[in-house]
Amino acid sequence: MANGYMYLIAIIDLYSRYVLVWLVSNTMDATWCSQVLRQALENYPAPEIFNRAGGPD
Repeated sequence: MANGYMYLIAIIDLYSRYVLVWLVSNTMDATWCSQVLRQALENYPAPEIFNRAGGPD
């Protein structure tokens, strides 16, 4: 990118190595990240084990 950054988020099933959902944005905010996660959970069953980066809630 000539000016600024582009961010890619991908929700991946590590067992099958299949990308469930991906989205690109020019800003990285919590709303955008939550939107992608919600989209994945709407289209695929919730996993038994869910790993994520970040601090404790």
